[in-house]
Amino acid sequence: MTEKAKKQQVILKRNIVTKAVVTPKFKTFLNKELQENIKFYNKRLTEITAQLNSLVSNDPAAAQMQIDKKEAQNYIASEASQKQFINTLELKSLYSQGPVEGFVTVTVGDNLYEKLGGIEMVVEDGIVKKIASTPSQFQKVTG
Repeated sequence: MTEKAKKQQVILKRNIVTKAVVTPKFKTFLNKELQENIKFYNKRLTEITAQLNSLVSNDPAAAQMQIDKKEAQNYIASEASQKQFINTLELKSLYSQGPVEGFVTVTVGDNLYEKLGGIEMVVEDGIVKKIASTPSQFQKVTG
């Protein structure tokens, strides 16, 4: 195939919605992740406090550090409610883990809306159980 006969193409980034089936292992994973985050924010809070103590109160960096300190304190304070939320997750329900990024190749003649349209991945204990596409907003409107 000659260079001119090749279709023009581009690789685009898209988001893929990831949902996890709630299992006992998944709840354990979420609790462990929460504990790791609490450790991180406790360490960060200690670092920020030490840095703030070494700064002059009118130092411009102090304002951002105060914001970071408050964020860490808020996260740590939310631990109990986050644990309660994890414990109330119903087994076999779907928990949205948010998007992951994926790539798609688009060539001349492709329907861009279909290529970038919604992809949903369902995972159970780390194993992909289902990959499904959902209609794009364009298809929903022009259907």
